Formats: sequence, C-alpha cells, structure tokens
Amino acid sequence: MGRLRSGAEPARGGPLYLGVDPGLAATGWGLIDDGTRVVACGTVRTSPGPAAPRLLRIVDELRSVVAAYPVGEAALEELFVGRNATSVIGVAQARGAILAALASAGVDVHEYKPAQVKAVLTGYGMATKAQMARMLSLQAPVPRRLDDHAADAVAIAICHARSRRLHRLVAT
Repeated sequence: MGRLRSGAEPARGGPLYLGVDPGLAATGWGLIDDGTRVVACGTVRTSPGPAAPRLLRIVDELRSVVAAYPVGEAALEELFVGRNATSVIGVAQARGAILAALASAGVDVHEYKPAQVKAVLTGYGMATKAQMARMLSLQAPVPRRLDDHAADAVAIAICHARSRRLHRLVAT
C-alpha cells in the first residue's frame, strides 16, 4: 500500500479527512488532520487485466485504511471527462467502487470539481501540475516526494478540510 506516516496523532484527537484520487490502474489516497498535516498516504496500484479483481483490490485497500485510522469524512474529485473514453470508464468504475466502499463503512463522502481543488490549493483554478506540486509542498510538507496520485489525494483532502473549516466559520 505504500503508507507514509507522520508518526503523530491527529490534531486535537479528532477524525481525519481522507482524500481519494480514483483510478483503475492507480488510486491515490491521503489522510490529513484538521490542521492539514499529512498523517498517512499512499497509492493502490493494480495490474492490467479484468476489472473486477482490480476494483476489489482498491476496495480492500481503502477498507484497510478506514479500519486503521479514524476517518471522519472523505472527498473525491468529480469525474473529469477527457479525450480517452477507455480511461474515463476505468476511473468511473473505480469511483463507483470507492463510493460504495466508503458508504458501507459509514464514511460521509463529498465531491469537488478539479478546478475547485486547484483554486483552494493555489488560488487559481487552472493551475498546472507543477504549480499544484509546489503549493502542496509548501502547505503540507512530507518527508519524501509523493507520486502524482497520492499528491492529488492529499490536495483533495486539503480542499475538503478547508471547505469544512469555512462552513464552520460561517455557521458561527
């Protein structure tokens, strides 16, 4: 699973936010506390072949993460439809499996547009991968370079944590 652990408990002992970057070949996941400190992250990789065992591997790995950590809420990017229809189908299958796994574990799931995640992290909804990586390294430092999937998952979790914080401020 390739977990990165900060070794520290979540801030104030509260639940964690799980960000998930769905994909059939590689699904990134990242856990942050309310202070946007990375607690753990990784990438679930599957081998080419029939979809069912690949989806089951993704579900099993995410269930392990949810069982090992106090996940309060989760966030995923909304499906982005690009040029490659085959890729979109695989991502859609992974998203469905992930949504079902998280729902069956009782985890509330929120979804964000890719431009929302970029805007929250960089201030610009059309930010490049390089800009996202730079801002992520400044806002959520980790002891090693993350692959793109885990980095995207951490960015999604940060977007959600900041959105939740804003909603709490507005409500008070």
